[in-house]
Amino acid sequence: MVQPDGTTLTIRIHGDENFHYTTTVDGYLIRKDKDGFFKYERLDEKNKLRLLTSQRVSNVGKRSADEQKFLGQLVPVRKQMDLLMSFRKKDIKRPEQILSRSVSAPRMVKSNAETKESEYLVILVNFKDKAMNFKNEDFTKWLNEPGYSVDGGTGSVKDYYRDNSMGQFIPNFVVVGPYTLAHEQTYYAANDESAGGDVNPRDMVVEALTMAKADNPDMDFSQFDNDGDGYMDNVNVIYAGYSEASTGNADDMWPHSWTLGDQAFKIDGITCNNYSCSAELVGTSGVKMDGIGTFTHEFGHVLGLKDMYDTDDYTDGYGIDPGAYSLYASGSYNNDSRTPPCLMAFERMQMGWCSPVELKDAEDVTLKTVADNEARYIDCQPDRTPGTGFEWFVLENRQQTGWDKYIPAHGLLIYHYDYTDEMVEKYWSINGPNNNAKHRCMYIVAADGIDDTNSRAGDTYPGRSGNTEFSPTSSPAAINWNGDSVNVSVTNINESDGLVTFQVNGGVTPISVIRTEVPKSIRDTSLKAEATIVKKLQDVKSMGFCWALKDEPTIEGTHVEVDAVSDKVSAEITGLEPGSLYNVRAYMVMADNSVVYGASVPVTTECKVMEAPYIGDFTSWTNGELDCWNIVDNNGDGTTWIYDETTEGVVYQFDYWNDADDWLISCRMKVPENGALYFIRGVMESTTVEDLDVYVSTESRDISDFHLLKRFSFADSFGEAVPEEVDLKDYAGKEVYIAFVCKSKKLQTNLWLWQFYLTEKLGKPQITNFGLKDNSTLQVDWTPVKNASKYYLDFAEVTDEVFNNTVFVPLSDFADITGDVEVRAGTLSFYGNGVVETRDYPEGITDCKFILKSGGPYGTSVVKIEGTVDGQTWETVGPAKEVSSLDTEGSEVLLENYVKDKKYRKMRFSLNYGGRTATINYLTMSYNDGYVWDMLASGATPDDGTTMTIGETSAGEFLTGKTYAITVTAGDGSLFYDSSEPAYFKYDATGVFVPVGGDLYATAGRGMVILGGLHAGDKITCASPSGQILYSGVADGDACKFALQGYKGVTIVKVSGNEHEKTFKLMVK
Repeated sequence: MVQPDGTTLTIRIHGDENFHYTTTVDGYLIRKDKDGFFKYERLDEKNKLRLLTSQRVSNVGKRSADEQKFLGQLVPVRKQMDLLMSFRKKDIKRPEQILSRSVSAPRMVKSNAETKESEYLVILVNFKDKAMNFKNEDFTKWLNEPGYSVDGGTGSVKDYYRDNSMGQFIPNFVVVGPYTLAHEQTYYAANDESAGGDVNPRDMVVEALTMAKADNPDMDFSQFDNDGDGYMDNVNVIYAGYSEASTGNADDMWPHSWTLGDQAFKIDGITCNNYSCSAELVGTSGVKMDGIGTFTHEFGHVLGLKDMYDTDDYTDGYGIDPGAYSLYASGSYNNDSRTPPCLMAFERMQMGWCSPVELKDAEDVTLKTVADNEARYIDCQPDRTPGTGFEWFVLENRQQTGWDKYIPAHGLLIYHYDYTDEMVEKYWSINGPNNNAKHRCMYIVAADGIDDTNSRAGDTYPGRSGNTEFSPTSSPAAINWNGDSVNVSVTNINESDGLVTFQVNGGVTPISVIRTEVPKSIRDTSLKAEATIVKKLQDVKSMGFCWALKDEPTIEGTHVEVDAVSDKVSAEITGLEPGSLYNVRAYMVMADNSVVYGASVPVTTECKVMEAPYIGDFTSWTNGELDCWNIVDNNGDGTTWIYDETTEGVVYQFDYWNDADDWLISCRMKVPENGALYFIRGVMESTTVEDLDVYVSTESRDISDFHLLKRFSFADSFGEAVPEEVDLKDYAGKEVYIAFVCKSKKLQTNLWLWQFYLTEKLGKPQITNFGLKDNSTLQVDWTPVKNASKYYLDFAEVTDEVFNNTVFVPLSDFADITGDVEVRAGTLSFYGNGVVETRDYPEGITDCKFILKSGGPYGTSVVKIEGTVDGQTWETVGPAKEVSSLDTEGSEVLLENYVKDKKYRKMRFSLNYGGRTATINYLTMSYNDGYVWDMLASGATPDDGTTMTIGETSAGEFLTGKTYAITVTAGDGSLFYDSSEPAYFKYDATGVFVPVGGDLYATAGRGMVILGGLHAGDKITCASPSGQILYSGVADGDACKFALQGYKGVTIVKVSGNEHEKTFKLMVK
């Protein structure tokens, strides 16, 4: 969104016509003010109001310190969802209110006896301050024109209902207007401060009807009462501008269906009450006419059809819907809302347009498409009392043609349909058949066993899972909601030329059957095909596999014959194109030379093996699936990695109900010598922790083949794109699969991934010289790094200010973890006895604080905190904390007064379990870490040279005795890697000061070497590169100084002792 001052803001829109709200990407409620700027909202629990604050909204990375401070007073909406949901109006817009006298059942509409069409009124309206961009004739065509194809459309609204009713219902839309309403848009469309719904949509409809009649006095409005009940069936109002569902602008109206209630009135003897409305334009900017999807959806509500998505958000869990297969899930958006999918068989049946046939006795079935108005069903409760509803499995053939062109897959679609009286009363009657996640009244029985909106391409039989059976013993199984097996088996499911065939209860005609199994060992140019003979009525002469880049390969095309006939056969198929969709099909040639084919199983070869250097991202998707990567919703809760168009990356969005277990699996990567994988990640919410595990497999993409490589826990760098590293050098020369696995706990926020980079990691340069070239110039020299194309230098002045760092303790800072404890960034969760020890902070810990929470089930547990100065002796830090009751909010523990003067180098946290669990949240530590650097200059070298000069900016700058520091980092043109150890220069020092490692450091110059950070007894040797011993001795304290008797140049120094062993180079001038 572009705000009035030209700044761009990324927003998220949630909800539907019943209840909706807008947030920032990190989950704070926002709304536009009267000047067009988005501002934050605050919830007033007492008065049930959403109050607009004065703080303008910025994107996460653009927020000022004041805005960030302001957000500290607000709570993200996900943490107050129950409160927000309680604001909803009692008279929310539900389709059954439109039906007035027929709450549960869709209405049977009648048509004009002469034209066989049903008449519906559509009124176009301008707001006083906003006019329409399109004309009456544009909408007349959009609604009524046969074969309407503007912007790639498949037909008009009339076409859609004519086709889906098989000509039994043909709506004709009489379009009038546009008329200009009496008030500005906000009068009708602005959101109510409490519930968020539009304030006066009814006034808009009443005005529109009044003006339509005044402008058309000779038009008889009673023609719009098609069923003769004295009520206008519906009036459709199309208003100027955009929909709030697209813009998130609270001043735009949300498309909906409702009634006029006490504002209902009569025209030409009929009562005008039911209405629906939708926007003229699609998107957030520009002038593009909306597709027919939204209007078709809302008009179906007029007829009584119900939403398939979860309409009550989080109550009773999140009910996964049929996705793009259904007009009443996400299908209304297929092809940019220009090709809504076919109505499903149960909806046609509800309207009286289709009569599915029961599957009961042995039968051979050839099933035409649902577009041909055919469907079959299995009665799940055959003994149920007549007249009390029914529970069915419905079987329909879906093909990717016509209105179904943009559905996820083709083949036999099976869904579980519960229309029993008890479910009608509880869920269907309130427009919520899928509101209960544990008892959805209409869900797809996915052929691949993955009941997930993000894997809808695997839902059809045989489909890409090669599943040819649906029975009480199959997977998934034919079992009703009572847990009873259904005594009907559907076997030998196949698909050919757009028809689906199968046998019921063994069928009538014996047939030979070969089953194509799901291919294995899928690579970029090869796969392993497998098949099983299910039944043979005569001898088999030969067997094999055929494949092609089309639906139905045959032996006339590319094929391979196996060496010998067997009940189970396999063959290696080679010479395939990487990243391509093939259909693989088993065959057997019978004794009479007839050919029996198995099902065609679609399979996509892996993308070409990634070889370093390789830079990739997650922006390329085909048919809703990420190219070259597999997404696996391993806990099957419907929440997983999705593409985020606003940030051009993949994002895992928070799960209200479950901990995450969601996999993003790469194609094969060939790991180079010293290989590493870098990826760019981002988190937003500063009060939560996002967990990401990185797994590796050398075998396949099967989750069981992976093992943990590295664990990340993110609670820092909020609103930034941050690079992370995974070390792959142990897999050098091998081809591996990498999996990013989100493991965040429920109620966390969002985790983004953007780019990844497979590379041979460059080594660290070593600085060999940093000193005066002349009195106005410093010179730095370093060792060359193999394959480096340039270097990056950071040059700074070292101040006297101690650098004190404060962090949510990262996962990498926990050095020793024992017992029954789970560790994340800033979080220690004790489920029993456990101990967690931090790493060494050599310059001392100065503060520690956290929130202590406790769980159940009973008893008293004790949390103990300890610190150590020498790494050996531990002492208690503050009083022990007893937890003897449930405390989910937690209490703050402040330890600054116990640690600030102690200079503890490590801290230890433990739980003595006495029946209650304990969690340390927001564990924050401060520690000293050297001195503050005042950065003076930084940048990359123009080439791979290994020397650089730095000129003074003021006379005598380098002769003042200040301490300067410099680091050098090697780069390959795409990335700079690990920096060298810093080198220091001070004019009055003897030479370049180089930290060597740990506490050890060295200074060399003017023919002298000085070593510091030693331990008594350390052995010291200094030699020239040719092996000449320049010095040999033993340290008698923490420092040692020796002369080199006039030697100048590179020296090799070795220090060995009980505490350390180091070898390093020094340049002596």
